[in-house]
Amino acid sequence: MTGGFQIDSCGQNGILPSQWIGKAIEAGVISATLPIPAEQIQPNSLDLRLSSRGYRMRCSFLPGREGLQKKRERFSSYVVDLSDDGFVLETNQVYLFELCESLSLPEGFSARANPKSTTGRLDVFCRVLTEFGQYFDEVPAGYHGKLYLEIVPRSFAIRVRPGDSLAQIRFQVGSAVVTDSEVVEIIDEFQVMTNSAGYPIRSESVRINGGFFMSVDLDSADDFVGYRARKNSHPVDLRAVGQADIKQYWERVYCRKKQPVILEPNEFYILASKELISLPPQFCAEMVPFDAGSGELRTHYAGFFDSGFGYDPEKGRSETASAVVLEVRNQDVPFVIEDGHPLFRVILLRNTEAPNALYGARIGSNYQGQRLRLSKQFSQGIERDDSESRLQTTLDLG
Repeated sequence: MTGGFQIDSCGQNGILPSQWIGKAIEAGVISATLPIPAEQIQPNSLDLRLSSRGYRMRCSFLPGREGLQKKRERFSSYVVDLSDDGFVLETNQVYLFELCESLSLPEGFSARANPKSTTGRLDVFCRVLTEFGQYFDEVPAGYHGKLYLEIVPRSFAIRVRPGDSLAQIRFQVGSAVVTDSEVVEIIDEFQVMTNSAGYPIRSESVRINGGFFMSVDLDSADDFVGYRARKNSHPVDLRAVGQADIKQYWERVYCRKKQPVILEPNEFYILASKELISLPPQFCAEMVPFDAGSGELRTHYAGFFDSGFGYDPEKGRSETASAVVLEVRNQDVPFVIEDGHPLFRVILLRNTEAPNALYGARIGSNYQGQRLRLSKQFSQGIERDDSESRLQTTLDLG
């Protein structure tokens, strides 16, 4: 019992839903230096916000036994004080911020964090730390203490302010992972996967091994299949939604018919999955960010999908089923991908109960029904086709 609220999980193991998060906030299990508005609560997760105090770090670290405060003192270069005017975080520099939110988790209740979708699509690498954490993004069961966020912008510098949210956290009891045998049944029963025409994809057509595999879409009528980040662009203001000019930050990736795309080392790409997914209320999902068996590349920074992603009980799946947008960074050598290349793996997670609100338009979700799409800071209209962007350097390499 905490603050008069019985912290339970309905006797089930799994990811805790939005209504549990709301009650946990009321009970003080989740607290913050600022009031937590309702829109901060997602179907299976809570947005985490930057405080006004941060640090430019000489390196990344895990707190371990020494603890976060002592290591911060050893490795910090200078203090970053955020204001309403914002502060620019430079590319390939490490920053550490205290978050507004703190936790007082009951025994048996743990949490896991991940970047938000917008953060990943901006190629901003961020990870949550705890006071004596041994792992990034993992909050141990029964944790009491503050939360911190390490931020490393990669392709673009970003302007941030107090209260900006770059990461989210989800809470769970026991194991939430759905077994492969259950995945087979769920894919067929709930039509979790569909093709671009809206027809269900049956489990016998899907590779299932520690989750289900999905592939990259390089088949487009106009040969336009993705974006590659430009270098030395202006900073992106996180709050300037729809204001950034796509052409200043991205060049298009083209693919000739029956020819592969070659991903260059240490370049950042936005691509999309060939299959569409639709998550019913009973489940959410997580993408494995790096799977060497599929290639030496990271396919996702923001690998969590709330319940209702690509799903609307009042509409057909052909209208709401969503592609998975891939935030791809290749590693050491040029790597060839082709249409239908099985590039990443998704793990289904069970909820303790269905959330009282699902991902979608009703809660202001930005990426429902998406196909290939950049982050919300970029204007999503059809940009003028610049002939210079169709040079060989934009990966028309066949």
